[in-house]
Amino acid sequence: MTDAELTSRLLTNLIAFKRLQADRGSLRHLHLPGVDAFALPSYQDAHFQQVLFTDADALAAALPAVTAFYRGLGLSRWRVTVTPGQRDATRVLGASGYRPDFTIVAMGAWLRELPDLAPGVPVETVEDMGDLVDLNVQTYGQEWRDILSVWRRPPLPVPVHTVVARENGKALSCGLAVDVADTAGVYLVATHPDARGLGLASAVMRGLLSGARRRGCTAMVLQSTPAGLRVYRHLGFRDIGAWEHWVPPQAG
Repeated sequence: MTDAELTSRLLTNLIAFKRLQADRGSLRHLHLPGVDAFALPSYQDAHFQQVLFTDADALAAALPAVTAFYRGLGLSRWRVTVTPGQRDATRVLGASGYRPDFTIVAMGAWLRELPDLAPGVPVETVEDMGDLVDLNVQTYGQEWRDILSVWRRPPLPVPVHTVVARENGKALSCGLAVDVADTAGVYLVATHPDARGLGLASAVMRGLLSGARRRGCTAMVLQSTPAGLRVYRHLGFRDIGAWEHWVPPQAG
């Protein structure tokens, strides 16, 4: 089982996750053959505007429509995500004036290769996602409230599974998994700023791993912030390559 296969699974899972957010809330979505563009018009930050694609030729054909989509929403910056090995795509983007801006580390694991360990501290699987939204906003900033508010709205989507760690009834750490076929994608892992360093994120991840095994998943994939790398590596996840994010030329 190769890193390339884990990368493909992560890309497929991320597109599904973004589509769920678009179906439930304010995230706008443009779907073209082989290309999905997502936008949150209330923010100019390129981080909230993402283009995902599966084929460089499809990306080349879609770039004019993608530009019109974002410009039509009043947005001047967005990011095109390029997974490892997509040299044709980087040539397409470079020829159109795009440039690499930042990278995110992708990680993955085949569940049979990871030990099935108990969380170590109590965790629970929940249907109400309010605590997950609040913890992520506290951790990553108020600008995340708009995009995450969709997860407060029932009913809970079938492929989404949320785990929370509490102390004295207060949620201190959380994360969710989205199942696509037999792959669980991990998103929105967050720990309250006052509870970091206590092993709670590791406990949440072990809870997510146990749940994925029970559901018959064979792999788990994610993208990591710099702060999360140590936790994921300790759990047995491996780096599967940096995902580059390319931004368009500034409007003249």
